[in-house]
Amino acid sequence: MSEGSAAHTRGSRAPAASLAAAASLWGGLYVISAATFEAIPPATLTLIRLALGVAVLLAFGRLRGASTGWAEVPHRAAWIAALVAATSMLLQFGGTALTSGVEGSVVTMATPIFVLLFGRALDGVSIPSRAWGGIALALAGVLLLALRGSTELSPTDPSRILGMLALIGAGASWALYSSLGRPLVAAIGASRAIGLTAALALVFIAPVALIEAIVGGFDLAAATTPAALGAIAYLAVGATAIGWSLWYRGYAAAPPRVAAAALFLQPLVAALLGVGLLGEAADAGLVAGALLLLGGVGLIARGEVSR
Repeated sequence: MSEGSAAHTRGSRAPAASLAAAASLWGGLYVISAATFEAIPPATLTLIRLALGVAVLLAFGRLRGASTGWAEVPHRAAWIAALVAATSMLLQFGGTALTSGVEGSVVTMATPIFVLLFGRALDGVSIPSRAWGGIALALAGVLLLALRGSTELSPTDPSRILGMLALIGAGASWALYSSLGRPLVAAIGASRAIGLTAALALVFIAPVALIEAIVGGFDLAAATTPAALGAIAYLAVGATAIGWSLWYRGYAAAPPRVAAAALFLQPLVAALLGVGLLGEAADAGLVAGALLLLGGVGLIARGEVSR
C-alpha cells in the first residue's frame, strides 16, 4: 500500500472512529439518567447536564483562543438547530423517566433509521439496500438484548406508551439535529458548533425546568450526593461535551449510513456495562444479540453511498 493510500485509509476511518466513540460514551446514558431521576427530575437534570457541558466546551474553546462562532454562522440556522436539540434532550429524559433505562436505550434505536431518512431528504444521500438489511439485523439484536433484561411488561400502560412515543420523538429530533448542524460544523468546527447550539438550547430548556421545579419541587440534598454528582459529571462531560463533539466531528465527514451503524453500539455497550459493572450474567441472549448487532453494523457501514 502506498503512503498516499494509507493516509487516505486512516483519514476515512477517523470519522467512523469518532462516531463509534461517541455512541460508546452514550452507552450508559439511559441507565444512569434513569437511576438519577429519583434525586433530580428530568427537565432539571437536562438543564444541569447541558449547562455544565456548555461550560466545559466554552472553557476548552477559551483555552484554544477561539470565539463562540456566533458571528460566523447564520443566526436563524443556529437557533433552529438549538430548538431541535433542546426538544430531543427533553423528550429523551422525559421518555426515559416514564419507561426505564433499558427501554430508553432500546426504543431510541429507531434513531439510525431517522438518520438515514434525514440524510436522504436533507443531504441527498441514497440508501443502499444492504443498509436496510443491516438495520433489520441490528434491530433483531437490539430486541434480543431488550428481552433478556425484561422482567415485566405492561404494554397498555398509558404513561409507558407516552414514554415510548417521547423516546421515538427524541430519536427523530436528534437525527434531524445532526443533519441541521452539519453546515454549522463546516463553518466553525465541531466543538464550537456544539458549544454554540447547546448554549442556545438552554434558552428553551430553562423555562421547562423552572416550571418542573415550581410544580414538583427540588431536593438539593438529594441532588448533591456523591452518586448524583458522579452521574452529573458523566452526563455533562462524557455524554455531552466529549460525546457531542466526537459525534459532530465524525458526522460532518462520514456518510449517514456510517453514523447509523455507530448508533447501534449504544445498546451493546449498555449491555456490556451491565455485565461488567452491575454483575449481570453474560448469557446466550447477550452473545447472540451482540453478534446480530455487530453483523448489522457491518452491513450498514459497508459499501459506498452515492449522491
